[in-house]
Amino acid sequence: MAVVVLLFLIAAAFLAVALIGPYRLYWRARPRAGRPSEAALAVGRVAAFGAAGAFVFAGCSAQEAADLGAWTASEVRKASEDAAESMASDPQIRRDPAEGYTSLIEAAVREAGEGQGPSYHVSVERAGAGHSYAISADGSEVCMHVTEVRSAQGGILVPEAGGGSGSIATYDLTATVEDGAC
Repeated sequence: MAVVVLLFLIAAAFLAVALIGPYRLYWRARPRAGRPSEAALAVGRVAAFGAAGAFVFAGCSAQEAADLGAWTASEVRKASEDAAESMASDPQIRRDPAEGYTSLIEAAVREAGEGQGPSYHVSVERAGAGHSYAISADGSEVCMHVTEVRSAQGGILVPEAGGGSGSIATYDLTATVEDGAC
């Protein structure tokens, strides 16, 4: 962040030089002999504007790079809400009891938050024995509460070794997202 501020301060200095033109004041106080022409002073002013623009561009680019390198609290919440909506769209198979839906939620948050921050900063941990999950990234944390209801569609048919078929139950998931820790 200090680099961004420094770049904008340098840009402001060049802008001041371009607008005020202290070199003009200096040369007006000097004798006529050896003074640069008005065209040369104009070129210097244009160069100062160009340098100010270059430093503003560099500052904006550095700020954008810093923003892409970290998650904000609103980005974590938005990605979690989008993940909750995507999980509700399809019935799910019940997950490992110890892990719950941790891997499903983590994958959904990473997909929903693509382009908002580095996906490797996202962490999803189960909070307690129920279906509450702490989702955190770069110091921002939200809590997702997942409710599962056996799907009305029945389940997934799978062939059995004896020639028949069985089914694996599927569940419809609904999730709510709250700010803060679980």
